[in-house]
Amino acid sequence: MKKIAKQRLKGVYFYSVIVWLIYMYITGDLGTTFIIFGDWTTSIPTLGDLLPKSNLTNIILGVFYTLVILPVIASIQWFFLDVAEGEKTSWRVVTDVFTRTNYLRYFLASLLTLIFVVCWSLLLFIPGLVKSYSYSQTFRLMRDNPELGALEAITLSRDRMRGRKFDLFLLHLSFILWFIIPIGVQIAGTATGNQNLEVLAGYLFFVILIFVGPYYQTTNAIFYREEIRYAPDELPIVKFQS
Repeated sequence: MKKIAKQRLKGVYFYSVIVWLIYMYITGDLGTTFIIFGDWTTSIPTLGDLLPKSNLTNIILGVFYTLVILPVIASIQWFFLDVAEGEKTSWRVVTDVFTRTNYLRYFLASLLTLIFVVCWSLLLFIPGLVKSYSYSQTFRLMRDNPELGALEAITLSRDRMRGRKFDLFLLHLSFILWFIIPIGVQIAGTATGNQNLEVLAGYLFFVILIFVGPYYQTTNAIFYREEIRYAPDELPIVKFQS
């Protein structure tokens, strides 16, 4: 699957990196990024950092996350699904969740998935992790099946991931190899108290996260194409037509 993902990214890799970087900034996944050269320090603020600190700001950010970021988490999967299909794609795919008439459908699916995973995580970490894998194909299935409601898509994802969750977990685990060097540098910096090594580890994590992200997302889309889309069940899957 990873080999296929590399092939699909040829010719669109750097465009995918740009889309991925913008996505990570908007969703706040990058956090506040500090740039340090000797005694000179600057930072790339998050959207939250740009707003004044207050209870009202926290409420606004909470509403923004709920109404905007949650659906975007779904639509970024569609962008990389197009890449996995070998189709010509565009950043506009990410905004489809807002321009299509069924925004509420995707919003509900995003919100319910988050609630279910959080509730399971309240029991223990492992049940929450397992359920996050169970629901991981919800948004791709909804794109392929416009007639599915939010709960139907979540249920279908859970059913089709039965017996496949560990396979996807191992696939994800294989990407940890990319982070061995920055983890080693971070451990060395912490053990020796060397701040320069810790800063270097932060840079390495940042760069790897940016450039491996599209590869990771495309691999997930390949997993969906090969293992989930045509998995046998009572509900036939119709390929999404844009």
